[in-house]
Amino acid sequence: MFKELLTPAKTLSVIKNFSGDKDRLGSKLVHAVWDESSLPDAVILGITDDRISSSSGFANAPSAIREQLYQLKDFSGTFLVVDLGDVKTGKDVADTIAAVRLLSEELVSRNIPLLFIGGNQSFTIPLITGINKSGAILTIIDDRIDSLAEEEWITDDIFLNNLSAETIVNVMAVQSFFVSPDSRDTFAEEFNGSLITLGDLRNDIEEMEPFLRETDLVSFDFGALKLCEAPGQIRNSPNGLTGEEACQLSWYAGISTKPCWFSLFGYNPDLDPAHSGAMMAAQICWYFLQAKSKKSDEVPQDEAIDFLHFIVPIEGIPEPVTFLKHPVSKRWWMEVPSPDCDLFPLRVPCSKKDYRRACKNEIPDRWWISFNKSY
Repeated sequence: MFKELLTPAKTLSVIKNFSGDKDRLGSKLVHAVWDESSLPDAVILGITDDRISSSSGFANAPSAIREQLYQLKDFSGTFLVVDLGDVKTGKDVADTIAAVRLLSEELVSRNIPLLFIGGNQSFTIPLITGINKSGAILTIIDDRIDSLAEEEWITDDIFLNNLSAETIVNVMAVQSFFVSPDSRDTFAEEFNGSLITLGDLRNDIEEMEPFLRETDLVSFDFGALKLCEAPGQIRNSPNGLTGEEACQLSWYAGISTKPCWFSLFGYNPDLDPAHSGAMMAAQICWYFLQAKSKKSDEVPQDEAIDFLHFIVPIEGIPEPVTFLKHPVSKRWWMEVPSPDCDLFPLRVPCSKKDYRRACKNEIPDRWWISFNKSY
């Protein structure tokens, strides 16, 4: 498991000094080890290299977050989380980036969900590159669209410019006063995804679940949160997500039908003397892992006989649209024509609202977006 690329968790002082009751998550994590014969259900990986950031101070973020995360309650059942430790900081930044990519490739090959903590959003690039999937879906949770200007090197402010052209990008929780019309236009031209403002998200946060259900990687910027609820930010903006909203989004990512990865970037412990920001970060991470510990429903396959089927004719579409609903989770899917599908149509995550719109003879936006991606 590329041991030469890692500083093992058991050697980290924050873990060696852990003390807590047996019902704490840390009590299990300090003893959990990587076992090739019994792979974990999820892993934790930290990054301490802050040389490619526009601000210093991220190096101690993984330890600060772990200190709080280990004190939270353990999960029920046999769900196994292994803390792999931290990626070793290379002699050059390029060495660290390569190490993150190699570790990502290894975890993807084993289909293991990842919680990635520390550093800044520039590490989104080696993570999504390591996933190595055509049409990978990246969901960025941030209060602004980071610059798309042409640059020759990766930093946390321009990482979007270094994404593969095939990557589908959704951005959630952006605040309108941070996003210029030119940025919106550039995003629409460059990326085949959705831009969702904080207002739209807050108006109906449940509508974010279908986006996160099909996401391969979530890149969460700590600066997306309200400053008063999440100290430790390098950007001093008073508005943003509440802690409850952030935890809800991480929960949605955790119950994804994919082995979704969740990365939390941008926490700076130097700006958090009371450690309340570290606790906020830990709680966001805990909800992701807690959701992963729950058995989720599967993606509808073949005839999808375990799903309820609703066939809705819509004016302007030659064939009726079929909606599928899981009888237990109550989650919805809809079928969209695709030239890549022969026996069965493309099935994409949707919500009950999409079904209701179709019943009113309105073509759901998600249907159009998926249809346009296919043709």
